[in-house]
Amino acid sequence: METPEKTVTNPGLWNEKAVAATIKATKMLWGKHNETIQAWLYESGFSLETLREALLGWQVRNTRRPADSWGTEGVDKILLPEGITIPVIRDKELKRVVIFRMGHGHDGEYHTVEGSAPVPLVLTGSTPRTAIVRRELDALLLHQELKKEWTVVATGDLPPAALEDALNGADSLCPVALNNDTQALAPWITPSTCPLAGTSLVDLARQGALAQGLASVFK
Repeated sequence: METPEKTVTNPGLWNEKAVAATIKATKMLWGKHNETIQAWLYESGFSLETLREALLGWQVRNTRRPADSWGTEGVDKILLPEGITIPVIRDKELKRVVIFRMGHGHDGEYHTVEGSAPVPLVLTGSTPRTAIVRRELDALLLHQELKKEWTVVATGDLPPAALEDALNGADSLCPVALNNDTQALAPWITPSTCPLAGTSLVDLARQGALAQGLASVFK
């Protein structure tokens, strides 16, 4: 049975709804009674500056909206799962919304909101050196730890073709792979790439092992 293709029939409406959901989530993260999520982010190594600049938010509960109310067809509902919202902005326009799921048996999974454009998260650095990772939160943390000198690109669930524009012009390309990332990062992994032992850079940070892990990659 073929899976119907998700198509945005009204990009303006999708953008309006996605922006509203993202703004609401950002307000929720920094509002009262969400200190536990704030603490989790701090304990994961994120600075206040990084959190603010990334416009991260907190989707407080699983929510489903009719797809047509978001200008999308090919799917019954738009799912906004409980978790940390990560907006992907390109040319000052929201293109994609990714949510790091927390709770309901989906901890650590990433969900791309239906109707999002195939645009990767790109964090521009001060040099043409580029690092590529799989997960969006890892990209934010890595960009911070590299003092914003490297451009960092997150592949997310996108196909390699969607990464071509983001990787054009890179002076050097360094894949930062974890144990289970070899398939997702296969187009960029070289024989010298040594995967880090762990499930994510965020998890390494929470274990106090991030600095040591990055030192083995960025020698």
